[in-house]
Amino acid sequence: MKITAIDTIPIKLQMKEPFVIASVTNFDMYYVVVRVMTDAGITGYGEATPAWEVTGETWQSVAACVDLFADGSLLGYSLIGREIGSLEAVRNIMETIEPRHDIRLVYGNPAAIAALEQAMLDACGKAVGEPLYAMFGAGNTPIPFTRNISIFDVDTTLSRVEAGIQQGFGIIRLKVGIRGAGGLPGYERDYQVVKQAHQIIQASHKPLLLISDANQGFRDVETTVSFCQRVEGMLDWLEQPTLASDLLAFSKVRQAASVPLMADEAVHGYEQARLLLELGGVDYINVKLMKTGGLLRALDIIDLAAEYGVRCQIGSMLESSLGASMGCQAALIRPQVVSTDLNSYDLLSENFAAGLQIEGVQLKMSRDPGCGMKFDEQALDLYKL
Repeated sequence: MKITAIDTIPIKLQMKEPFVIASVTNFDMYYVVVRVMTDAGITGYGEATPAWEVTGETWQSVAACVDLFADGSLLGYSLIGREIGSLEAVRNIMETIEPRHDIRLVYGNPAAIAALEQAMLDACGKAVGEPLYAMFGAGNTPIPFTRNISIFDVDTTLSRVEAGIQQGFGIIRLKVGIRGAGGLPGYERDYQVVKQAHQIIQASHKPLLLISDANQGFRDVETTVSFCQRVEGMLDWLEQPTLASDLLAFSKVRQAASVPLMADEAVHGYEQARLLLELGGVDYINVKLMKTGGLLRALDIIDLAAEYGVRCQIGSMLESSLGASMGCQAALIRPQVVSTDLNSYDLLSENFAAGLQIEGVQLKMSRDPGCGMKFDEQALDLYKL
């Protein structure tokens, strides 16, 4: 089965309410749906979620990058005519596009590459009649996810913590990192929500994890250490407190504080993950397919982290359910991950793809071939840019 055509469909979906984190406030989300068509009459679909504040991509740059691989005249390499009828064939293509030990055809552009990979794997799975997880030898089990709470005032945040406990979540994740949030000086609001959420969880006598995600909002080592010392013994881990560009920050924070640390924006591709693991100070990595360039490299990073005794979360860049389905495939293939954050599509007021269901505090993937998602292409017309 060979690729005959590739195209892109940029769309925009609305959020149910603004999602506020330290680095950005999302009112709506931009996506690019990638279609890979084949000579077998099978079409594979992928999704890119460009995050300009993290990877520097926009929907326009994603579409332009995908077009490079459809044309090939600038790269000297085209996907048109390439064989994708087996997992090994797709692996070979991705090793050319995104090599671990060679010069890359295109630097960066991880969301665009991830969408291309998803579309090829989706078509491949449909051709062989198997879900992607089964092609990797994995089974289909429910996938627990965390309760994410964006940045609200203290009272609103705590009410959502209480609701999350009642709903049966195993992990509560508090967004922090905006100075002066809630009308309180400095990061006082963040300290108060962590302290009081910790007290609420203790009073519930339930085995919950409490984590905080600063999305770079504490910026430097000194501010992060000060916060960590105030919340000592309250957090199971603190995610990305410092600027993504400062890979040395984690080891410096570790020298002065004992709160476990998770890297997110600081880790994109495989080599960046390896460097950060070598530098030390990281207890967890938040692996997002929109940063890693797709499923295959995400699995590589999870395996690499395990060699250093570091566990991974499979996170979300607020993908729709189509994009989130690939994170779910990764969670099924590597069930040893510490947590997932793949239900974020439920924050959207609109969605177009079916095949991923929320059942209580777990996600359930369909058993359909490929990435397991179905939708009517005409539904995309409602959301086209």
